[in-house]
Amino acid sequence: MISVILLAAGQGKRLGFKKQFVKLGGKPLYMHSLEKVLGIFDEVILVLPKEDLGRVELPTGVKKVAGGEERQDSVLEGLLEAKGDIVIIHDCARPFATTEMFRKVAQLEGVEGKITAIPVRDTIKQVSEGMVIKTLDRSALWHAQTPQGFIKKVLLECHFRARNEGVVATDDSALLERYGYKVGVVMGSPLNIKITYPEDLDLAKQLCAVCNP
Repeated sequence: MISVILLAAGQGKRLGFKKQFVKLGGKPLYMHSLEKVLGIFDEVILVLPKEDLGRVELPTGVKKVAGGEERQDSVLEGLLEAKGDIVIIHDCARPFATTEMFRKVAQLEGVEGKITAIPVRDTIKQVSEGMVIKTLDRSALWHAQTPQGFIKKVLLECHFRARNEGVVATDDSALLERYGYKVGVVMGSPLNIKITYPEDLDLAKQLCAVCNP
């Protein structure tokens, strides 16, 4: 059984408003991710701010869960509700992830986790106090994205260990790396952007207009 956990519980601190409810192409941002997985996976869980649970109407069978203070807390809340042996974690702030990406990260043969990612294209500089320290070798560097797939019991173990140790990670695969589990990679897409700042939202609107003229 495969459970998909869609994260839409952020408070929009960097944008100044809750981006998950912003209309993109005529529908709330979170719906772009939800529509990619409906009817395909065994269970779909949408993690929302606690105060917004009552305002969101969802298709039959989609479960609503209250998120936590931080992203890592929200993932754990979703995991505790998930029934699948495999879980797929996805940030609804990435509305252009494809159904194929979700399918691929759920195929965990030989690994405990799998992420979408793309190779770094630009020259990467290490900078300190406004000065370049060195140029990094980009040949082995990738931009991590979501969706990401995991064996549920492994991801739960890693989250509990991280909470006990006070460890905060920027994504779930980093927790598996920390505790010695194997994480595979499948090719993502440069179009699988994450909406974090106002200019990201402007770009997403332009992409949406091109994809859905």
